[in-house]
Amino acid sequence: MKNLLFLVLFLFFFQASYCDVVPENTHYYRKCVKIINIDEFPDYSFIGYIKQVSGDHSTESYIINSKDCIHKGYKFNMFYIVAAKKSYLLNKNLDNLNWLEDKNVLKANISIGSEGGYTDNDDPMSFLEEHYKIVKLTKTRIILYKSTELLEYSNGEPFSVKEYAYEEQSKSDVYPFKNDDRVIEIYPNTKIFHFLLAFLVTIFIETLILFLLFKTRYKKLNITNKLLLITGFITSFSTLPYVWFVFPAFITSRFPYIAFSECFAILIESVIIYKLLKIDYKKAFLVSIICNVISFSIGLLINWNNVYDIIVNFINS
Repeated sequence: MKNLLFLVLFLFFFQASYCDVVPENTHYYRKCVKIINIDEFPDYSFIGYIKQVSGDHSTESYIINSKDCIHKGYKFNMFYIVAAKKSYLLNKNLDNLNWLEDKNVLKANISIGSEGGYTDNDDPMSFLEEHYKIVKLTKTRIILYKSTELLEYSNGEPFSVKEYAYEEQSKSDVYPFKNDDRVIEIYPNTKIFHFLLAFLVTIFIETLILFLLFKTRYKKLNITNKLLLITGFITSFSTLPYVWFVFPAFITSRFPYIAFSECFAILIESVIIYKLLKIDYKKAFLVSIICNVISFSIGLLINWNNVYDIIVNFINS
C-alpha cells in the first residue's frame, strides 16, 4: 500500500501535462528557442513582448539575450519580438511602451513559438532546441530565420542537428502580425479536438466508477441508471472546461496548477453528486474523491512516456 501511494505521489509531482489531458498515442517534448547572434547588434535591445489573454489583457516585456530560452508564459498568450536602440530606451519603462505602434520600434518578420508540444509515440524525440539568427535590421523590421534545430531522444539515440539556410523573404515592410488585434484564434482546432477527446474519456471513466460504486457498495440507495448517467456527464462538464481553458491562464506552475485543479474538481463534483443523487454529503465527497483520483491516475499511466522522458533527462543531465 505504501509503495502504491509513493507511485501515485511520484507521478503527481512529475506530471508535465494537464490533468485529464491525454492526447492519444503521443508524448510530450520540451522546447527551448534562442536567438543566438543578438550580440552582433550591440546598439539594440531585443524585447519579448507578451499580451496575455486573461480578462485584464495585461502585458509583459522582457529583454531577450542569446543564452536564455524565449518564453511567453501561458501557451495562448500573444507573443511578439521587437527591438529598439538602447539610446531610445534609456530611462524608459519597458512595460509602458506601445511596442506595436511606436515608430521607433522594429518588429520581427516572423512569429516564433516557444512552447513544447506533443509528438507521436513512434518519434522518440524528448527535447527540441531551436536557434534563430538575425540576418539584418531594416528601418522597420528584424529579419529572422531558423538556422538550427538540436534534437534529443529518450531511447538512447545520440542527439541530432538540422541546419537551415536563409531564404530571402518578401521585401515588403508590412508586418505579418499587423492585424493580430482584430482577428485572433485563441483556441486552435487541435486543442479543441484534444479537449473533446479528454472530455469523453473522463466522462466514461467517472461514470463507470459511479455505476460500480452505486451498484455494489451503495446498492441500497437504489440510484437509477439514468440518474447515474446524467450525474457522470454533468460532473465532468462542470469542471473540465475550467481545468483546460481557464486555470492555465492564471496558474502557470505545474504543481500549483494540478493541486488547485484537482481540489476544484473534487469540491464541485461532490456538490453536484450530493444535489443530484440526494445522498449524504460525506458519501458524495468520498465518491468525488474516488472518481477524480482514479481518473487522474489513469491519465498519468496512459501518459507514462511523458514521465519516463523526464526521468531519463534528469539522469542524463
